[in-house]
Order: sequence, then C-alpha cells, then structure tokens
Amino acid sequence: MNIALVSDYLDSYEGRDKFLRTLSYAAKMASGFPTSNDTADKFKKFGSKMSGARVILRLLDDIPNIHSVMTYGTGQKEPDWLIRTIELIKITVDLLYSPVEHICWAGENNLVSIDIEKWGNATTWFWIGSLYLSLLKTLRKYKLLKKQEMNFCKKEIDPRFELCNKLSAQRDIVGGKFSAFQVGALGTISSLIGVYQALTRKMAQRYS
Repeated sequence: MNIALVSDYLDSYEGRDKFLRTLSYAAKMASGFPTSNDTADKFKKFGSKMSGARVILRLLDDIPNIHSVMTYGTGQKEPDWLIRTIELIKITVDLLYSPVEHICWAGENNLVSIDIEKWGNATTWFWIGSLYLSLLKTLRKYKLLKKQEMNFCKKEIDPRFELCNKLSAQRDIVGGKFSAFQVGALGTISSLIGVYQALTRKMAQRYS
C-alpha cells in the first residue's frame, strides 16, 4: 500500500467520505475511555466536526443521485426481483432524504427558519429507512451467493463486510443502549474494513 494510492483515493468523494467516517468513529471510540471529562469533550467535538464535514459533502449529492436514478431506471437488468424492488424503494427514500437533510442543515446554521427538531427527526427516519433497506438488500445478496455456492470476488464488496457496516450504523440508532466506546469501536472496525477493501480494489485495477 503506497502513498500514491492513498493520495489518489483521497482525491475521490468516496475516499474522503470513508476517511472522515473512520475519523468520526475513532473519535467516538476514544471518547469512551478518556483521562478526563475535558479530553472526552474534545474527542466528541472532533468526531462531531468530522461527521459535520460528511454532511457538507452530501450537499453536492443531488445531481449524482439523480444521475444514478436515471442510470438504474426501473432495474430491469437486476436479475433478482426482490433486490430490484428493495432498490427502487431505497432510491425513492434517498431522493427524499437528501433535500430534507439539506433543509435541516440550513436550519441548524440559521440560514432558514424552521422547526429544527422536526426536520432533524424526519432526516433521522429517512436515514433509518434507507439503512434498513440497504441491510435487507445485503442479506438478500448474501443469501443468493450462499445458495449458489459462489466465492466472493475480491473486486466486489463482500456482503459480509457490507453487513458489518450496516450493523455498526444500527448501533448508532440505538446508541443509548451502547457505550460510546462500543459504538465507536464497531464503527471504526467496519470503516477500516471498507477503506482496506477500496484501496485493495484500486491496487488490483492499477496493476491489472
């Protein structure tokens, strides 16, 4: 793994988002065993800023999302009807989630006058809906691959690791039942796995 590969990955939207996600979860994990309350607050603040940076990056997601919808169409090329149905529902949810999150962000930064709590709750529910749809799709893919006794291709996302990502996000949903360390640790592990997979794919593409 060389610095040129990492630099090239950080030049992409996906790369920056994944690294910011990793830093956000790592800070949450670190805040779970601080030497003082002041140190914990600093880690929490850093993690919040990293998470906020991801929200700002998503302000530019609308056009790519619309292009993705146009490219996917009605999913006729999708071989499995259940995956196609789930994906179409998820696309609809994501299209609604994006502008709602933008408005919520604008409200939090005093750019518009809104009920921040209501818009924040709406953003959370859209996010949860999208998350569970992604989880259902991942479980379906995993079931199909297992049924067909296929080996996982290194150039594709391993559904088992993707499942780990979705489960780590669910820890955030029920964060009150888990400590900051537990949420941060699982999120950090899944994020590092995602970064490793992405860099491995880029390395394979470069030398193929």
